[in-house]
Amino acid sequence: MKKVQQGFTLIELMIVVAIIGILAAVALPAYQDYTARSRVAEGLALAGEAKMIVVDNASNVTPAANGGLGAGYGTSAAAGVATTPCTAAGTCVQTVGDNGVTANTSPNVLTITITTATGQIDVAFGNRVSAAGSNVVSLIPTVNGGALAAAVRPTGAIIWTCYAAGKTNAPASATLPGNLAPAECRA
Repeated sequence: MKKVQQGFTLIELMIVVAIIGILAAVALPAYQDYTARSRVAEGLALAGEAKMIVVDNASNVTPAANGGLGAGYGTSAAAGVATTPCTAAGTCVQTVGDNGVTANTSPNVLTITITTATGQIDVAFGNRVSAAGSNVVSLIPTVNGGALAAAVRPTGAIIWTCYAAGKTNAPASATLPGNLAPAECRA
């Protein structure tokens, strides 16, 4: 009687392992970008409050000297401390997290900043998203195709545009690489 071969040869097993290795090498970077984009989504959700403040102040024609388009936004110098309302011209900065050092703060989002004169919102992310210097997404409000301005009532709908590095007309503050940003923020 002839014995029938059972199992796999060493070559067949090596081919399967090589294929799995190639698939993993392709999938891992894509997965890392995906997780970073989900962390960026957290920052954009947290910026929703700042967007409402800007729209409210624009509708109420809040003077620049009283905090302009950022008036009333909760500001803080450190993560996890009480906030105080923004009442001066310049920028209103809320520190949301510190790379996960302080409990009950965001490990992904560092700061949310409103420029009181224009309503521009900059969201800075922690090192879980991108390294310092390449970690900011900018949200810029416009009305009728022009810039929003403090103490000037908007004459139309306020449109928000998200910018990451490389997008056409992106401000210098938008430094987050496009592959880590949501689709609406990329070029």
